[in-house]
Amino acid sequence: MVAIVPVLYAVFYKNEHRDKVILAVVCSMMFILLALRKPFSDVISYQTAYNSFKGISLREVLKDFHLIKTSSFGEMEWGYSFLCWLFVTLGVPFQVFLAVESAFCVFCVYDFVRRNSVNIPLSIALIIGFGAFDYMFIVIRQSMAFGFLLLSVESIKKRNLPVFLLFVLAAMMIHRTAALFLIVYPLSYLPITRLNVTIFSCASLLIFPLYPVLEKHVVGRIMGLFSKEIYMLDVSFEFSELILVIVLIVVVLMIFPDFSKKSDVKTQTVFWAFLISLPVQAVTCYLSILGRLSTLMYLPFASVAIPNLLETNDNKKLVRVLEILFYVAVFAYYAFCLYCDKRILEIVPYRLFFID
Repeated sequence: MVAIVPVLYAVFYKNEHRDKVILAVVCSMMFILLALRKPFSDVISYQTAYNSFKGISLREVLKDFHLIKTSSFGEMEWGYSFLCWLFVTLGVPFQVFLAVESAFCVFCVYDFVRRNSVNIPLSIALIIGFGAFDYMFIVIRQSMAFGFLLLSVESIKKRNLPVFLLFVLAAMMIHRTAALFLIVYPLSYLPITRLNVTIFSCASLLIFPLYPVLEKHVVGRIMGLFSKEIYMLDVSFEFSELILVIVLIVVVLMIFPDFSKKSDVKTQTVFWAFLISLPVQAVTCYLSILGRLSTLMYLPFASVAIPNLLETNDNKKLVRVLEILFYVAVFAYYAFCLYCDKRILEIVPYRLFFID
């Protein structure tokens, strides 16, 4: 899918709808692969939990409502539990539920890129290359929550706080970690300047030496709030190359854009949403379970922030060269991650659900 982007770009080069065609083709491929996948690994656990809702009454489900803590049905957030109960009650097989969930996630990606990117082909290639698509295969709840967060960007652009809060609340009801996205709204007011970004980045990297203090007074309390204390029992430092990728992107985006041009709300929103992946990834070096949070929920926003900021540079030949370099680099990085199975998701080899 990443490789086909430049091929489609060449084929439809003179077509006025070229970018939309590329986005539609790649997103269609994403949907087909997700919808027809055979349940594996954690997805099998989701399937078991889904089938456990047979015979459960609506009263039992409503009685189990909770915003932050997980429900008693499969130890999952109440919103996701309610969706499972609804589909099971309607007699929908789990594979069809997977297809609907896949359609929702891919539509959210399609809508987000279409509305916000100035270079749609590059953005969709980057979203896949950064790993968000990989996690959609297996991290079902977080993928759905990510979809709601993508949809919330429109409400930030329109400065519609109530609608934004509703989208984030919906995301939290599917996966509680979406609560962190609340800080994107105030950050969207912060101009993108070299000084602001440098301060934020340096503060994020201070997590490395300060983690022992943060673990006790901040991280531990947050994990306790979400009833995830068990993950604190196995904390050890393991350096992740992804943090270098994030820092490299930040450095490039601080050198080449023209900061004399005021960035719009859209670009500020996606940039700061992306930059949240830096402190999250720093904590991930100690608490590996948070790797899904940075890779799936925040790093993908770089797919729009990168082309939008680069386009502010008036030297369009340089911009095209940088965009090609970004594409080649992310293609190589993605191939490396798949070949070495760096994300340990076991999504390769791919299997169709109707073939044993």
